[in-house]
Amino acid sequence: MHNYRIRTAKFQLTISFFSSLLLFAMLQIFFLFVPSAHSLLISCLAFAFSFLIQFIMETNSLTKDYRLLRDHLDNIDLFIKTLSSGRLSARMKVENGGAISQVEQSLNELADKIDTQVKLLQRLVDENVQMNVKVKNEAVTEERQRLARDLHDAVSQQLFALSMLASAAEKTIHSNPELAAENIADVSDIARKAQGEMRALLLHLRPVRLNNESLDKGLERLIHELDGKTMIHFEASIDPVSGLSKGVENHLFRLSQEALSNALRHSEATKVVLSLHEKDQLVVLTIFDNGQGFDPKQEKVASYGLKTMKERAEEIGGHFLLTTHEGEGTSIHIRVPIHREASNSDGEN
Repeated sequence: MHNYRIRTAKFQLTISFFSSLLLFAMLQIFFLFVPSAHSLLISCLAFAFSFLIQFIMETNSLTKDYRLLRDHLDNIDLFIKTLSSGRLSARMKVENGGAISQVEQSLNELADKIDTQVKLLQRLVDENVQMNVKVKNEAVTEERQRLARDLHDAVSQQLFALSMLASAAEKTIHSNPELAAENIADVSDIARKAQGEMRALLLHLRPVRLNNESLDKGLERLIHELDGKTMIHFEASIDPVSGLSKGVENHLFRLSQEALSNALRHSEATKVVLSLHEKDQLVVLTIFDNGQGFDPKQEKVASYGLKTMKERAEEIGGHFLLTTHEGEGTSIHIRVPIHREASNSDGEN
């Protein structure tokens, strides 16, 4: 603004000087035709008076314009600060005409666009929250339905069979002791299977995160809790593996839970072996059971659960391999790359 005022004053001085000089020249030409003893004095006085009057008038006019421009710029600065403070509903009063008015109108249009975008963002946030709630509710509902279906398809039917066999054994225990003994043996076998089903379902309901535990400690605790509580014998070979992120550890822990749950529910195995170790910058997780196995081409068997496990392994950049044959057991082999450099750089940052 200071430089603008200096340039304006210089410009006005120049205009006033040359216009007054032109008046002086015209008077001198006039006195050539009408001689006068005071021609030079009159021309000089006219020059000085014209220069002074023009300079005062123009300076006053430019001063008013300068003050008006400064007021407009102050208003624009205040408006921008108001928008920056979050009051997006504020608008400038636009006066007719002039370049400043166009700037003010453009700022109002920009404020309208910003206000519209903020409203859209808030709407998207609200919709995202609602969608997350809906997805969570649907996931909870789906899990409840799955558990109810599993309880109905397995445990409730087994309990019904237990009731029927126990009733039959009670009726034939005196008249046909051999048949009653067979029924009691069936009761024992079905009770063992029902217990395995319930333990598998409870395993699904366990927390899927390790919290502050490492993966090897979490797996050791999981195997220790299962061993001795089922008819299955568990063997574990678990090595500590460094350099894994919490997300990768949680995924591997969840995969182990799902694989053990499937072994408890479907394999009819007597032995399950779990191993975790590192090989060639890979963490290798293997779960093997010596159960009845199955045909992986059958859609009924190799359906939702195994597909979910494969997708979970691929989410962390891993490779999922299932090997099974009828009567020869089932082996699940998972390999995940270890990115120690990325983990170290994240820790340093």
